[in-house]
Amino acid sequence: MRWTSHGVPHVRATDASGLGFGQGYAMAQAHVCVMADQYVRVRGERARWFGAGAGDAHVDSDFANLHLAWRARAEAMLPEISAEARAVLEGFAAGYDHYLARTPPGRRPAPCRDAAWVQPVTAADVLAVVLSTSALASSRFIERELARAAPGGKTGALPDRRGVAAGSNAWAIGAERTTSGGGLLIANPHFPWEGDLVFFENHLTIPSGPAAVDVYGVTLVGLPGVAIGFTRHHAWTHTFSASTHMAFYRVELDASSSLRYRHGEDLMTIVPATYTIQVAGDNGTIEPRKRTLYRSALGPMVVSEQTPWDSPGGHAFTVRDVGLAGPTQLDQPLAMARAASRADFERALSLSGTPFVNTVYTDAGGDALYVDGSRVPALSAQGLGAWMLARTLVPAVGEAWKKGIVVLDGSNPLFDLESIDPRAPGALPIAGAPRVLRRDFVINANDSYRFTNLDAPEAAIEHSPLYGDDATRPSPRTLANLAMFAKGDRAAGPDGTFTLDEAATAMLSGRSFTAARLRDDILAACLKLKRKPRGCHVVGAWDGAYAAHSRGATLWRELMSELSVDGTVPWTVPFDRQAPGATPDGLPHEPAAVMRALEEAEQRLRDAGLAVDGPLGDAQGAPFGSMLLPVGGGDELDGVANVVAYRQFNFTLLPATPPRETSPSGLGSGGYIVNFGSSFVLAAELTAAGPRARALLTYGNSSDVASPYYRDQLRLFARGELREVRFEEADIAADPALVTEVLRSAPP
Repeated sequence: MRWTSHGVPHVRATDASGLGFGQGYAMAQAHVCVMADQYVRVRGERARWFGAGAGDAHVDSDFANLHLAWRARAEAMLPEISAEARAVLEGFAAGYDHYLARTPPGRRPAPCRDAAWVQPVTAADVLAVVLSTSALASSRFIERELARAAPGGKTGALPDRRGVAAGSNAWAIGAERTTSGGGLLIANPHFPWEGDLVFFENHLTIPSGPAAVDVYGVTLVGLPGVAIGFTRHHAWTHTFSASTHMAFYRVELDASSSLRYRHGEDLMTIVPATYTIQVAGDNGTIEPRKRTLYRSALGPMVVSEQTPWDSPGGHAFTVRDVGLAGPTQLDQPLAMARAASRADFERALSLSGTPFVNTVYTDAGGDALYVDGSRVPALSAQGLGAWMLARTLVPAVGEAWKKGIVVLDGSNPLFDLESIDPRAPGALPIAGAPRVLRRDFVINANDSYRFTNLDAPEAAIEHSPLYGDDATRPSPRTLANLAMFAKGDRAAGPDGTFTLDEAATAMLSGRSFTAARLRDDILAACLKLKRKPRGCHVVGAWDGAYAAHSRGATLWRELMSELSVDGTVPWTVPFDRQAPGATPDGLPHEPAAVMRALEEAEQRLRDAGLAVDGPLGDAQGAPFGSMLLPVGGGDELDGVANVVAYRQFNFTLLPATPPRETSPSGLGSGGYIVNFGSSFVLAAELTAAGPRARALLTYGNSSDVASPYYRDQLRLFARGELREVRFEEADIAADPALVTEVLRSAPP
């Protein structure tokens, strides 16, 4: 173990078990409380340690996790996975346990100091976290609806799947658009800055032999391997896919029982399962609580206002999740890291271990590749056509799709999912997934494959709408990303090719696409009125960016919030992929309406205690000790690549940034608070001479507020700076902060 500046561990081992051991140990040093909380959750033990929770939240969580069977599935799957994957899991668990054994409970970070719920783990516990994470964009967002599913049961409204908060930007720049002639990757995942979805930065090496690997990057806390990173040959990153990963089935109940349903000519049984959890009381007592939940042949039953469970003869709903990880998922990170060619990397992708993300890749040869390797329900052509017709004829089906939810007739075999790839049952195979290969660039900003590169013929191919039904709706953020690759754009400099520094600067520049397209309309409206709001001058003097020093950015944000309908910019001229330089464009509002919106935006800033023309950094900040550190960046309507915002996207019970009463734009008293957005920013250039990389982990490589690595990189982010990555042996050895630690683990 070699620790370099900013608390980055470089783990060097002789085999997969040792690699897992070193990574598990290093991760526990930085995030033990987060990891322990994850293990409690997937075991279904939250109520045991923390009580029932508000509105039985912990009880529901425990029953949902038991019903989804993460821990039980992990136990059953362990014998099926490869020997190397099992060695990684066992080593990772042993490394975590080694940290616990050598760290007295009273010396752990404050959130879990002396806590009895921090306990040793096994490989099955680690695998259960992996399995649970695979359902992050599917089953996990309906846990409450699964936990309360019973005949006649009811919960609140079904969550909007499109509201899953994570997002990302990804650029792979090929040989035709790089100054070096090699590939250049910019990774910019937008994820929480606290909780169980933070990244851990590390360098993993097995120096020689058939298992050799040398990879640098990040993984989500609790997961082994490297999810986003680079090697000597290639670099890759991921973005949340626009695709959907599960289907809700409406089944016709038998006339005599709510526990039987029709499927074609057959009657199928809905099977009950009773679970028992332990619930801690206020007086220190522990009492058991039982609940019976139900499962069809398709998957667990689900109940909400939109998906009720009727009496016999009515209907009920069940859900099929094709995003759940399989035995090969643990093999994929090492296979991706070991790839010696693009073909090798694509073979690694075919293991189908990226259930909810796109992958963007580049290499030293200058190829730029996009693949939507997410898992998408495999409906037959007839079934897909029938569902698309139902969207237009059945209002409830159409309304559900607006929330990203596919509703099918589960009693009609026409809608059964096809089994094509045994590695991803019920999902479309990656061999036919959206794929774009270029020598100039590919990008993704969470819209579908259609917007990876507007000149790519592959982007015009029609795939299943379940990969993303957004042909006319690129987001302002997608448009902001594409704009920086337009011919003659200043982002690539006078020669039109990107250096590493130019690409990194462009990603973090905070250029506003909505301002570039709409500011002239606002200023024209100002000229038509005799009495002009003060905001007219502020908008006119603004630099059009969301940097911390930019004056006018906050006013633009509030103005766009006022003018937009349902969070969508009402362009006069919609996007036309044949004219991306001119569309979308224009506002449909009359000048008087624009001025009223501008005055309202001014007033909202004053009510929040902010100057209308103040710098963005005076209004927007991230918690940093007892203060808010000013940061740049924006959100969707701002139309910037560098995203910062406040999101309650945290599945832990650990201390978190409290919410404020806010407007739709996120404005609260005193301004905007940030706990989400650009997280691990990586700029990696691949050349024949080897890789060069710069990076930034916004919130630092430790979640322990007492650690010197907690938010130690936030000031760099506030200045828009990246730091050099230490990948080569000479660079590691030359680090003045270098600390070496030797660990020896017993064989698992």
